[in-house]
Amino acid sequence: MQADLLDVLTRLASASNIRCMRVTPPFDGLDQFDYGLRKALDPYFDWQEFGSLLLQSTPPNTLLFAEGTFELQFALFRIPDEENAVFMIGPWATAERSEKSRSWARRHIGEKGDDAVQSYYNGVRILSGSGFQASIVAVVSMMFPKEEFHLDQQKEFLPFHFTTDLRYFTEPEFQREIPIQMLEQRYANENAIWDAVACGNTEAALKSCQQMARFTYGGRFFGSLYQTKIMLTVMNTLLRKAIERSNIHPYYIDEISSRYALMIENMVDEESWPLVQTMVKEYCAYVRRYSLQQYSPLVQKVINTINLNLSDQLSPKSLAAMYYISPSYLSSLFKQDTGTTLTDFINTQRIQRAANLLSSTEQNISVVAEQVGILDVNYFTKMFKKSMGSTPTQYRRQSRAR
Repeated sequence: MQADLLDVLTRLASASNIRCMRVTPPFDGLDQFDYGLRKALDPYFDWQEFGSLLLQSTPPNTLLFAEGTFELQFALFRIPDEENAVFMIGPWATAERSEKSRSWARRHIGEKGDDAVQSYYNGVRILSGSGFQASIVAVVSMMFPKEEFHLDQQKEFLPFHFTTDLRYFTEPEFQREIPIQMLEQRYANENAIWDAVACGNTEAALKSCQQMARFTYGGRFFGSLYQTKIMLTVMNTLLRKAIERSNIHPYYIDEISSRYALMIENMVDEESWPLVQTMVKEYCAYVRRYSLQQYSPLVQKVINTINLNLSDQLSPKSLAAMYYISPSYLSSLFKQDTGTTLTDFINTQRIQRAANLLSSTEQNISVVAEQVGILDVNYFTKMFKKSMGSTPTQYRRQSRAR
């Protein structure tokens, strides 16, 4: 039960991209508990002493919320039934770094040192409100008998509160080490997004996007509608480049990229997350629908020809003539590559295109049918109902109701 609850805590923190760490002797890896900030501040810091002090200072049967230097927040508690084991969650921040904290840093490590700390702080997840802490309390309280569980909060918890030993402080090295820790994580996270999108993996892409929320890019993309639009334009460009890797025809890439560029241009609200989610979901859907990298070059060309010319009278014979091969050879190769017949593929693409037109335009049913290459409206209606389970008129009504 205890191990399960620790796993729940780890998953809860991970969803907000916040680190969890089990602190036990000999304290291997403890120098990364704050993503390397203290290590950069003092390369000769005594981590064994720090670990021992953490164990000694964490009271039993208590969930402790503590604030350390630079207003970083942590949660920690002794793991029940385990000797010399503390479970630590953090760091996170509850707000932008205050002027009081910056003034303290400027006095002790100078202007450039404070700028380096701020670059670090820009990569720490900011969680406003009490929801995250309340969730931690709810889970941890289940590990202890109700009458023995305590909750405590310390503003200056001794192990986390320290002053830099200026004998060892070297400003140039400090400026390099702090930002590089967060930059490495940010670029790794960005690459995870692009890899997930290129594979059409919506769940992984959205999870990486949520983790990206902890990086504020030094304020470059926040604070105004104009900056938000710049950030979304960059995101749109990078998503476009991601799906290029999946061998999607430029026609479709340009269609989705241009559409979102116009949406971004017309934004009137600084709230960007809903649009980011929508963009990621649709770019992933485009990969799943239009990616041709698993097919042979000839089949790729045929599929692109079909999708770009659905209003024409397409058939295995007419397509084979375009590529100077026999209809039987093309049909055999197409079935081998895609698992479906060429005629069925053409019909499926026509119905999918028609469904999109019905839900997004006011065009008459006969016009929609003509645009997808079916001139007989009755035949179109019969095909559409067989594929979609409803007539074109019913589908349009249901789509608008949704």
